[in-house]
Amino acid sequence: MTPIRLVQVSDTHLSATHAYFGVNWDAFRQAMADAPPDLLVHGGDLSFNGPAAEDDLAHGAAALAALGLPWRAIPGNHDIGEAPSFSRLDQPVNAARMDAWRRHVGPQWWRHDAGGWRLVGLDTALMGSDLPEEAEQRGFLAEALAKRDRRPVMVFMHMPPFDQDPEDPAPTTSVIPHRARGSFLDTCVEGGVRVIACGHLHTYRRMEHRGMEIVWAPATAMVDVRRGMARWQTFPRPGYLEWRLEAGQASHRLVEPERMFVIDMSGWTMRNNGTTTTLPPWSGSP
Repeated sequence: MTPIRLVQVSDTHLSATHAYFGVNWDAFRQAMADAPPDLLVHGGDLSFNGPAAEDDLAHGAAALAALGLPWRAIPGNHDIGEAPSFSRLDQPVNAARMDAWRRHVGPQWWRHDAGGWRLVGLDTALMGSDLPEEAEQRGFLAEALAKRDRRPVMVFMHMPPFDQDPEDPAPTTSVIPHRARGSFLDTCVEGGVRVIACGHLHTYRRMEHRGMEIVWAPATAMVDVRRGMARWQTFPRPGYLEWRLEAGQASHRLVEPERMFVIDMSGWTMRNNGTTTTLPPWSGSP
């Protein structure tokens, strides 16, 4: 097969009214213009605060379309909300938020065949949600894997399946809930998944699990330097991943454009007892 060049970008947090991270998106946009990939996959948190501001979703979708590339996207918690029992931001995923994503961006889950690979996109907000859509997505995944016709599979999802220990039962908003994790990983292992590509935690990381490569994409938006150093002994930097898909093989490289700046908002959020979504409006203009 002819190699497929695929770019995975995640956690862009785009908004017209809260344009804190627009400068890094501009750098990404220029990189895509200089070397267009065969396919772009956005790994979630396209928008700054989509659950509360539908205009952010529209703005993010327009920014993707303006790249002039074939693209797919999956929702993140800042696009569609979180599983109701694990809603740190008090933005549980619901029908209205799912409808807004579908209307402005596209389906919550999808499959796409590229060369000899099957690509599958999933919505992690549904995992552990107990919503009817959770069962629908689970059935979709089972069918997409069963009918892959021996293709290796790459799964895109926003939240990582786990951090350090896949058996850790602690409640968390950092990775998919434990009650949904085991069956999901079993389905992937049994169904020919070679790669799980995720984001959400705004740092680059890779690991192996039961024959699968799990790769965390960095953000193009903000980072938390203190958390990265304390939790993963890594200085998080903005960037994206470039994948090369060949017959039965997937490789990637981390790209950190020179014009992407390390933007750490954790000082403001700690002093103001807030989250990034509570930052005041800022258009990016002087």
